Parts: sequence; C-alpha cells; structure tokens
Amino acid sequence: MSNIYSPIYKKIYNDILQNITQKKYLSLNKLPSENSLSKEYSVNRHTVRHALELLRDDGYIYTQQGKGNFVTKINIPYTITDKSSYSSKIADLGYKPKTKILHIDIIEANRNISENLKVPIGFKVIELKLLRYADDMPLQISHSYFDAFMYRDIVENLDIEPFSLYKVLSSCYPDLDISKTSTLFESQQCSKEQSLLLQIPQKSSLLSVETVSKDQNGNLVEYGVSHFRGDICKIKIDLIGDR
Repeated sequence: MSNIYSPIYKKIYNDILQNITQKKYLSLNKLPSENSLSKEYSVNRHTVRHALELLRDDGYIYTQQGKGNFVTKINIPYTITDKSSYSSKIADLGYKPKTKILHIDIIEANRNISENLKVPIGFKVIELKLLRYADDMPLQISHSYFDAFMYRDIVENLDIEPFSLYKVLSSCYPDLDISKTSTLFESQQCSKEQSLLLQIPQKSSLLSVETVSKDQNGNLVEYGVSHFRGDICKIKIDLIGDR
C-alpha cells in the first residue's frame, strides 16, 4: 500500500524501467520525449526530468544533446588484442563505429609520457584526443601520443572517412606494422569534462586502459590512454588473438 503514496517521479521511473526490462524499449532505442511523458502522466516536465535523471544515474539510459534519451546498451564486450583497431572491433560486434577528433596538438612530454615513450621530459610529442562512439552512443575517450618528428605526417592526414587511427598510420607509413606490447588497467571516477563527453553522471566509474605499442623492429610508436564507460563496457584481453 505504501506505493500509493510514492512520489509520481518514482512511478514514472519504475514504469520506464519495467518497459526496458520487458524489452518494450529496446537497447539503443529512443524513449518518448519529456513532453509526451508529461502528457501521459499528467505531470509537469520537471517531474518527468527527475525520473529520467534517476534512470540515467543508474545507467539505464543516456542522453544525446538535442536528440533525446536512449536506452543504454549494457556490457559491450570490447576485446583488446595486440592488433586492436577500435573501428573494426566495434563493427565486428554489430555496432556502427564513429570517431570525433576532439583535439590534436604538439605538446611537451610530461613524466608519464616520457617514461612510456622513452623520450626526454619536454620532448615534442603529438597528442591526439578522440571521442569514440558505438551506434551514436559515446563509449570511449582516448589519448594517443607519438614522437612529433617521427610521426609528423599524422597531423596532416586525419581526414580519412570513416576515421580510423590505424588507417591513418597505414596510409602515412605503409611499411609500419604496430602491435600492442603492454596493457595496464585501472578503475577511475570520471571528471566533469569526461561526464559531459560520455553523457554520464560525474564521478561515474570508468575503465582506464593504458597501452604501449611498438613496430615490427621493437621501436616504440604509440603510448595510449583510453577511458571506457564502466556502466556499459566489459573488456577482454586477447593479445595473440589476431595473429
């Protein structure tokens, strides 16, 4: 009987959640608009928004600015191998990969970059920051670092469509054969910027993955740091799976 007196936003929350679990609203499907839900429940949009915020905080939905709210796809089983390519891995899972270039610049290597690329602190490196999607859902923020002299052609060749960093490298350096040689995992809370980019609540869980890649001669090529959404991703390591 206590449910009779529950706030209406909790009823909206429970109704939408039931529709998700019973697959009336399928993964990655768009939910009814706030206006439609307001009319359906005869409440103001603030009440509906409160219910949607709770669903988003609990990882059941995500928001695309200007497009609406969508059902989250839980547990995308992303596999990291020694030859991992984000675009090909996501496509193999049945999703449409998309990459947005957030930032590219020449910076000075800090201690962390220096230790992983084996260059002096202050050495000039390329920093490439990407936002990666699966079916228009933001999934991962990645940072890649390269020797700014050895791999300077990358900066002028980022217009490949659909974008793939491995395709860029193959185009610029056709004789280059890159393999990941080490991978480090860490659980982190997302920052305000990361929460906005990934459309998740601030301090949500992220899977942070650091990788170091070398060429066929054992020379260091790339130091990468990727932040995956912890609410929808699970990571499998298979460092010999693509050989």
